[in-house]
Amino acid sequence: MIGIVLAGGQSRRFGAPKWQARYEDASFEERARNILATTTATQWSVVPAGQSTTPYQLEDDTEWRGMGPIAGIVTVMRHVTSDWYAVCACDTPLVPASVYERLAMERRDQPVVAYADNRIHPLIALYPRAMESQFVAALHRGERAVMPHLTEATIVSFEERDWFKNVNTPNDYEALLGRK
Repeated sequence: MIGIVLAGGQSRRFGAPKWQARYEDASFEERARNILATTTATQWSVVPAGQSTTPYQLEDDTEWRGMGPIAGIVTVMRHVTSDWYAVCACDTPLVPASVYERLAMERRDQPVVAYADNRIHPLIALYPRAMESQFVAALHRGERAVMPHLTEATIVSFEERDWFKNVNTPNDYEALLGRK
């Protein structure tokens, strides 16, 4: 299984590149890579165009640039071959590795997605390679969201709501830093 860190968003509400924000001595991107390292062979980050600084960072393929999470997932699927991909949004820095360990135990032949705080978290999930063609077709239609492609998925429930909180604004970040 290959790890995909989605770190290519524009961070408009945050006001600075979220993937570079720091929590507990690591950037959000580094935290997500470390979280995925327990269940994946390698970890790849998709970062904004022109900001790749390491060999494990990719930019969205040119044809999909700026088209959201599906573009990031497809970019890694096209560049790194695997049967399965574990996806982690960089703006969920409290998700522990145990979430991905549990998701991995539920793998069969369809996506495996986390559910917490009364909602599905499509960017904390495992996707089989078979989803690539469906995602590419969605991109051709101009679709950016992953959720419509989860009509058939294994949903794994978690009680720990805080693990799945997104850090989208400076206020969210301050609240995160105040948890220490």
